Amino acid sequence: MRLRILTHYFPPEVGAPQTRLEALARGLARAGAEVTVHTGFPHYPDGEIKPPYRNRPLRFERHDGVRIMRSWVYPAPNRGFARRLANHASLAASALAAAPAGGPADVLLVETPPLLLAGAAVAYARAKRARLVLNVADLWPDSAVEMGTLSSPRAIAAAQRLERAAYREAAAIACPTEGIHDALGGRPESAGKAALMRPAVDLDRFSAAASGFAGAIDPAKSAAGNGRAGMNGGPPLRVLYAGTVGLAHGLGTLLDATEELRRDGGGPEVTIAGDGAEAPALRARLAAGGPPGVRMLGAVPAERVPSLYAESDVAVVMLRDLPIFEGALPTKLLEAMAAGRPVLLAARGEAARLVEAESCGVVVPPEDPRALAAALAALAADPARRAAMGAAGREAAERDFGRQAWLRRWHDLLAAA
Repeated sequence: MRLRILTHYFPPEVGAPQTRLEALARGLARAGAEVTVHTGFPHYPDGEIKPPYRNRPLRFERHDGVRIMRSWVYPAPNRGFARRLANHASLAASALAAAPAGGPADVLLVETPPLLLAGAAVAYARAKRARLVLNVADLWPDSAVEMGTLSSPRAIAAAQRLERAAYREAAAIACPTEGIHDALGGRPESAGKAALMRPAVDLDRFSAAASGFAGAIDPAKSAAGNGRAGMNGGPPLRVLYAGTVGLAHGLGTLLDATEELRRDGGGPEVTIAGDGAEAPALRARLAAGGPPGVRMLGAVPAERVPSLYAESDVAVVMLRDLPIFEGALPTKLLEAMAAGRPVLLAARGEAARLVEAESCGVVVPPEDPRALAAALAALAADPARRAAMGAAGREAAERDFGRQAWLRRWHDLLAAA
């Protein structure tokens, strides 16, 4: 099988789509597929081309059996609608221009959003005489409309037309969550094409973090170097958020909860590892004086993430209180489970049902600082409960979200297409 993967996001950029698509490309190449990834020059999320790369019409690389072709992109930071639209449009255009240089393909797999890239993939697949498969990571433009980032009736109508055209052209549509699968299964242009492809996690990558529960093994370490007492008179609870700091996540609520706990004389140590559209506002708030005990690391290399989990007591996963996110299943949730860390989930829907069913964490309503603060205080007071939840999460990740079974499902879907 000659597989072409068309994506806006790919390493050395850091993020959940980048990690997932690299794992898919490498895994399918090891299984015997001839894999080419067509992407842009790395610039996410700050809009700066990362050295040693330079923006140019076309460049070819090869890593771990995967050929990578990079075409020109207008680099823009991951914020501001107009510049992001130009950024997405630039790769869509350059991908079509560079497509003939990549050789033949049997299947074209495109990651959407960005929706403009999915639209370009229709012409790309036709030019290659390849079957088109979509991986719909988010229902766009629906999510943009609900978040208020897309409000123009003309723009919404144009995006919906492009979305329907891509669904009609697709031979198959991969859906990472039940919510997306059910939504697309009910649309005439995608009915019969949607396949549930739940995400996976690299269990080996997080095995060291999961081998022992840090807070239960040596709680004194969490107070080392700061001399501060935490909630309930013990060492501060070490809380980690690792992932995109985007408009979909509402991390301001985490700062609100931390501030509330500080007023009560305690509070956690919070680490935010990631970058995105909401990060500048959070940094400005911290620079203006609060709350203390919060550090923002910015984007960190993927290989550092497991050690951050190993140094934490609780993993926080957050989504805003919007209906579109009730069908979401964040990759960071699976990573926390694989790392054996209890999850404090501020979300509704599919992710909440998973956490509750597996007893691997605590679920609170999204965008509710008081509920979040109360849950943090309760977890700080009960190390044994945290350890039990972490063990349950690791067990569930091993049972249901291993990467090898995920790769087999992907291979079967693409081969059938």
